[in-house]
Formats: sequence, structure tokens, C-alpha cells
Amino acid sequence: MRTVLAISLASLAGIGLAGCDLNVSNPSVIDATTFNPNTDGFTLSMSAQTNLFQAFQAIALNGGFISDELWTGAIRPQTNHINSRNFVGTDDINVSFFAPLSLALAGNVNAVRVLAAASGASSDSNFARVSMNAGYAFELSAETMCASDEQKGPKLTVTQLLDSAVTHFTKAIAVAQAAGASAMVQESQVGLARAYLQLGEYANATTTAGSVDPGFVAYEINSANPATALTLGNAMWTTQAATQLVVPAMYRHLDDPRVPSDSNGTPGCPTTNGIPCVVQAKYSGYGDPIRLASGLEAQFIAAEAQAHGGNTAPGLALITSQRATYMPDSAYTGGVDTLSVITELLNQRARQFWMEGKKLGDIRRNPSVSLSAILTDPVGAPYLGPTGGNFGNEFCAPIPPEEVSANPNLQ
Repeated sequence: MRTVLAISLASLAGIGLAGCDLNVSNPSVIDATTFNPNTDGFTLSMSAQTNLFQAFQAIALNGGFISDELWTGAIRPQTNHINSRNFVGTDDINVSFFAPLSLALAGNVNAVRVLAAASGASSDSNFARVSMNAGYAFELSAETMCASDEQKGPKLTVTQLLDSAVTHFTKAIAVAQAAGASAMVQESQVGLARAYLQLGEYANATTTAGSVDPGFVAYEINSANPATALTLGNAMWTTQAATQLVVPAMYRHLDDPRVPSDSNGTPGCPTTNGIPCVVQAKYSGYGDPIRLASGLEAQFIAAEAQAHGGNTAPGLALITSQRATYMPDSAYTGGVDTLSVITELLNQRARQFWMEGKKLGDIRRNPSVSLSAILTDPVGAPYLGPTGGNFGNEFCAPIPPEEVSANPNLQ
């Protein structure tokens, strides 16, 4: 098995973070007046990677709320509106995840532009890194937002965001191959296959996913220091430690080691409308890593892409393998038609990649799949949080009003 630890510069050395451009306020990190893309590329690329990691954390958490992977234990109506899929103008979309996404986009796209000018850029692993991370930033934006923008530019549709992800992943693969950075090649290939799948380009998704080593794994690594937990710690554990994270009812009692939970809860964890608090047990500390990309994800991508094309055999084989490993007493007895196989693949994905920032994209690209069949409360089901009401049908977040006000292109 090939495991890659994608560690940010901040978690390595605790240095300050660069912002979304080269006007860095801390010259001990990068001095804009003396910046040299040939000698300072590593610092810039790792700082921009930290921006991506923070955005990924925000999406794993808040995308988990929207996709019903997680329930909030908070009483704030803003968080509950996100969790119930009923967005209103006062929701915390901006601070919760749009601002980190915007910073990840700007930080990595700007770093791409700067490092492209360095000598030897075509085989520079730093250039490959920021290209790859820009691809992931666009991908996460496309899966989470109904539309978005980049650095106060025009509104970008989901398709445009995914096309940008494809462009950056493709560049990252070429440069990483020339640099001999094989792990970065595979991490970029997983991202590229993911973007192709989201675009509905099934042949490209299948081919690209097939290039990834089945045992490959890349993790986003977090800081174990409680002092930096809010910015660099595991977002799920940090939120749970604040007694504001609850396992949804559909994820409880699955008897599946991929979805571990603790019915004893944590001190102070609230009871939701009479339902006892159950907390996740997948992550147990601030420094616990989160899987970002893997050969297993590539296998799921290829299986789903082929099923969309009418070939369900790879999907059925993967379903059989997953159930044999994690649900040995529960063989698959469903249909072999395309919708049935894709539904079961998404059910297995919901378990395998729980709290890893993927399920919202699954739901959005497969609107015909029954939500309850993939462990998601259906539209109209009662929402048990303090705001009450029902689960809505908003599976993507609108551009927040703060961004609309600040960007003339959106007005």
C-alpha cells in the first residue's frame, strides 16, 4: 500500500501563513519585495496548501451538515439552517466555508501564476503541488456551491468550476510526472477522475481512475496542538469537543466498522428533541488525519462511471467486495440495473468515506437516487434541531450576501 502524508508547512514548522496574494504581512515567511519563485517556491506552495487544507476541513464539516452525514449540536439558528438544507440570507455560509474556499482558490491560483514563471517550472514539484491544490479547491467549490466566483471575478457556474479543476489537475499531472513526484501524480489523478465524474464525462473518469494504484492513499494532516485546533485541527473532533457534533439517526446502529459511533456521548452533549446524543468515534483527536484521496476512491469512481454507461458489472463486484469485508452477514440482494447499482454504490460510499467531504457531490450528481437509501433524510422529513421544521431540498449553498456585496460582477 502506498500512503502519502500531505503535510502542510504550518503543521511541519508552525510558521505563519501566506495570504491569498503576495502582499504578505509577515516578511519572515515571504518577503514580497525579495520573493524569488526559484528559491521560495516551497514556502509559497506549502502555505497555499495550508489554505486548501483549511477549506477541506470546512467542507468536510459543513458539507457533512448539508448532506446529512452529521447533525449539529449547536442551538444557533444559522448552523441549523445549513444542517436542515434551508438556506437564508443570515446563514453563516461565508464564515463557515465560503471564505476558506475563496482563500484556497486565490492562494493556489495565484501561486500557480507566480511559480509558472520560475525556471524549470515544467518539472517543478512546487508548481505541481499548487496546480493540484487549485484543482481540489475548484472541485470542492463545484460540489458545495450552487455557483461561485474567483477573486471578485464573474460568476462561475458549476460546470465552469469543474472545467477549471480539470485544467489544473491535468497540469499538475504533467508537471508531477516530469518532476518524478509519483504520489502527487496519483493524488491529482484521483482529483481529475472525480471532476470528470461530476461533469458526467464517464469515459474520461473511468480511464483516469484506472491509472491509480489501488493501494494509494493521501491524507490531509492536522495539528495536534489544541492551541491551533480552530484553524489547523481536525474539524470534526474540534466541533465534537465543543459538544456541537452529533451522529445522525441513519448512521447509528449500522454495525459497520466504517461508521463507528459512541452511544455514551460526551459530557454536555445535547439531547435532540428527546433523541439521545450519539457522537462519532472515527476521529479521536485534533491531530487525526482525514483521507483526501485514495485508490479505493478511484475504484468507486470507475465503477460508478461505468454503471452510468450501462456496464454494472464492475459496480456489482465492488459492492460484493465491500460488503464481504465490512458487512459479511449482509450480502447484496438488490437489482442489477443501473439505478439500483449506483444507489448501492453511493450507500457504500456514504459508509466508506463518512466525514471525508465527498457525499454532497454524490447526491448532486445523482438526483434520481433515493435519499433514504444512501443514509440521508429525505426532503420533507422532520428536522429535529431546535429550529424545527422539515429538511429542505437545497443541496448546494448560494453565494453569501457578503460576497455579492463585495463583488460588482455579482450585482
